[in-house]
Amino acid sequence: MSAPPPRLTEEAQPFIPYADMSTLPDKLKAPLEAYEARMGFMPNALKLYGHRPEILALLVQLNNVVMRDPSGHLDQGLKRRIGAYCSRLNGCTYCTAHNCGTLKTAIDTDAEGWGFTDDDISELFHDDYVPDEAAEKACFDYARAASTDSSSVSGEILDALAEHLTPPQVVELGCLVGFWKMYNTIHDSLHVPLEQNLLTESGWVDR
Repeated sequence: MSAPPPRLTEEAQPFIPYADMSTLPDKLKAPLEAYEARMGFMPNALKLYGHRPEILALLVQLNNVVMRDPSGHLDQGLKRRIGAYCSRLNGCTYCTAHNCGTLKTAIDTDAEGWGFTDDDISELFHDDYVPDEAAEKACFDYARAASTDSSSVSGEILDALAEHLTPPQVVELGCLVGFWKMYNTIHDSLHVPLEQNLLTESGWVDR
């Protein structure tokens, strides 16, 4: 299996200008520097959020708490895979490309990376994908149902979560899936341009 051909060939321009990040409050400098170091670049989405620094600060904090905070109860790699999985289900090219780019980043770099190959991602996105571990299967079953139609999450799926996950893990999973639904909606609806260095990851979503 291999990645589909990229759908985008050049970085687009936003329909409104990016914010001047040099004018942001000093209290945002450290969080944004850490974000840029983890990603290896400053995401275009954050350059749009910069028009509302108060929202930008909260979204950076929320992203950190949901995805990588030491207080988390779910495995960070699992959360990254679920983030990619949900973003693709939700049809968001921007977020899917970002998650896939992070998954494919080498492990031994300063940026977040998990050493995935195109084949690993193709397997993750396959219609018949089922994790080997029961707890992970329960997480992906929930992520699929909640992303597709939140009202369709069955009692069977919830029972599996209760059986294999702790209550803090269940709540964290729900917030994880909801977080990506929110991000996917914002970034897709505002047509946030995908960064040049991630254009090769733009073919994972069928539009």
